[in-house]
Amino acid sequence: MAEDSGAILRHISSLKDMLDKVNEEIEQNIQRTRETESEIVKHSETEKDYLVKESELMKGVSVAEFELDGLMQVEAAAGTDSLKAMEGNLEFRKATLNAIRKLFYDKMYGLHLIHKSYKSVI
Repeated sequence: MAEDSGAILRHISSLKDMLDKVNEEIEQNIQRTRETESEIVKHSETEKDYLVKESELMKGVSVAEFELDGLMQVEAAAGTDSLKAMEGNLEFRKATLNAIRKLFYDKMYGLHLIHKSYKSVI
């Protein structure tokens, strides 16, 4: 009878140790989940900031295109003397617009890379 009681107590102790180990693993998983959720929130905020920047850049591109269209219309109506000066101005505006577009697409590509790495983290 004493041997049975000892065996039962050892078995209970073994089960308690296993339960403690399971609880420890659960706590570790909960901590990892919290860290992951924190990272998701952080990346979501970063993504939001990039979307705002993208919107601002798109606005700038639209304004530049509008100005370019206006200059092209003025150029069509301008006289020969001012036409050459306006062509130089137009070329400058085109170069500026192309620089803005390149900056925009470079930033979009950077955002794409960040978003891609963010998705790989998740």
